[in-house]
Amino acid sequence: MAGEGQMLRTARENKEWSLTDTEEITKIRVRYIQALEEENYGILPGSTYAKGYLRTYAKQLGLNSDEIVGLYSASMMPDSLSAQPVLKTLQIPEKPRPLWVRPSIIGGMVILLVFVFVVKGLYWTEHKIADTPYTSPPLISAPKTDVPNSSATPNKPETSLQSTPPNVIASTEDGLTAQLVFTQPCWIEIKIDGQAPFQGTFAAGTSKEIKGTEKIELVSIGNAGGLTVTLNGRALPVLGKAGEVRRNVVLTKDSLNNL
Repeated sequence: MAGEGQMLRTARENKEWSLTDTEEITKIRVRYIQALEEENYGILPGSTYAKGYLRTYAKQLGLNSDEIVGLYSASMMPDSLSAQPVLKTLQIPEKPRPLWVRPSIIGGMVILLVFVFVVKGLYWTEHKIADTPYTSPPLISAPKTDVPNSSATPNKPETSLQSTPPNVIASTEDGLTAQLVFTQPCWIEIKIDGQAPFQGTFAAGTSKEIKGTEKIELVSIGNAGGLTVTLNGRALPVLGKAGEVRRNVVLTKDSLNNL
């Protein structure tokens, strides 16, 4: 395929235009017209001027100006590419990682440091205990004892007054007073001077005082061994064994005479 320069020259010769005629028609100097036809673009002021001259020259000759400019651009493309510097990617070699940066080395160093601190702490503790002086506890002196003076007049012993036991009731001339002391749980029924009887259960450690005029009758005792009786201040004999049931124990003034 003919280049853009050959196409321009052929069209000019077909029109029988001389270079001088072409200069007058296109207003392009003869030397530039020759450069365009010979595709010697080096003498032109630049690529912009070359495209402008080609477009004007092609229109005057009745050629497709875009096609002519396109052929020019295509012919100039390799030169423009070759003129551009080729950038090469620099391969920066990776520096080898230092030996101490490896995870296994770092872990070993940490363990070693912990071991050193532990040993140092134990050493410091042992020496501190060894250097601490032992201080014995202070001796406690025995308290002084006052020696009694033999020449002093001895104090006379005080006579203690003993009170009458609380459960002992003094004898009375009039009536009967019975003190019932329960050493064990006991159920009992009592009748006083023939009146209606009353009954109840008493816990161990309790007591009951009963007063009558002529007769106190213990109708029924559920646990004779758990009861002690005092009549007008005088203790009566044991009424029975533990768990034994006694009935109709009558207390009168004659009971006192039989003691």
